[in-house]
Parts: sequence; C-alpha cells; structure tokens
Amino acid sequence: MVLTMSAAAQERKDCRMGTESPAGKDAAAVVEEFFAAEMRYIAAGGAARGADFGEMAALLHPEAVMHQGPSVPWPGDWRGIARLEEFFALLSETWSAMDITNVQHYRGVEGVAVSVVGKLTSRATGLTVHAEASHFITLRDGLIDDWTVFFLDPVTLSRTCGL
Repeated sequence: MVLTMSAAAQERKDCRMGTESPAGKDAAAVVEEFFAAEMRYIAAGGAARGADFGEMAALLHPEAVMHQGPSVPWPGDWRGIARLEEFFALLSETWSAMDITNVQHYRGVEGVAVSVVGKLTSRATGLTVHAEASHFITLRDGLIDDWTVFFLDPVTLSRTCGL
C-alpha cells in the first residue's frame, strides 16, 4: 500500500487521537491505569504482604491472557484472573520496587502497543535494572484481554534477579 503524504499525516493523527474499545474506554488510558495500579501493588509488597489485587483485576477481562517469553524469570501464558493474580504475586516477589517510565503508546484499531522502560529492583539481589520492554495489548469490553510482553534484554533481567 502506497500512502500519499496527506494520507500518512492523517494516519499519524488517527494514532494520536486514541483508540476506544467497544465499551468506550481509550486503550492507552486503560493501560496507564493498569500500570499505575501495578506499581502500587509492587510497592505494597504484593500478595505475600497483603496487597490487594482488586484494583488490577478490575481492569482485566475475565478471560484475559498474558504471554511472557521463555527466557524471562516468569515464562508462559497466564490465563484468567486467578492465574494473572498468581503472575503478579510472583512478580512482586521478584521485584521490591518498580517504576514504569518513558511510556510511549502506539494506538491501533483494537488495542495499543506500548514501549516502556521499567526501573526494577530485585528483591533477591538488591540490584536495579532499567529494562526496556514492548507490550502489545488488546481490549475486550473495555478491559485488557490479550497481552504480549517482549523484553529487549531478558538475560540481564534474569541476572539482576540472581538467576
């Protein structure tokens, strides 16, 4: 497909304007809300220290799935709210602190791609890593439904954790 300059400019404008789910929620706004809840959950120590997963669960579709690659400390597909709660409990045992920065959204028709840098501090080693990651997220009924995460350097991520 060949785009003229005016069509390309319109496409860039459309990407910046926001992608609303069928429930009328902007995908980027839902993801931002989730990331904020996730950072609060990690800061509170996760499930092992009594943190409430409810704020995050409220943004997940009941059939949501998160896909993590095979070379990260928590690989696999995490399906459904209960399994995602287990995933985030594991994540909170891995990291004692998390700060998601440099967030850039690339909106699509049914979701959003998100580039981030996570400043993550390992609970096991005390080391901190600035982990670049890309997230590809789709919504269903205004809730996060399918989520694939790719880390730029999963080896350093694992070493930071002492693996």
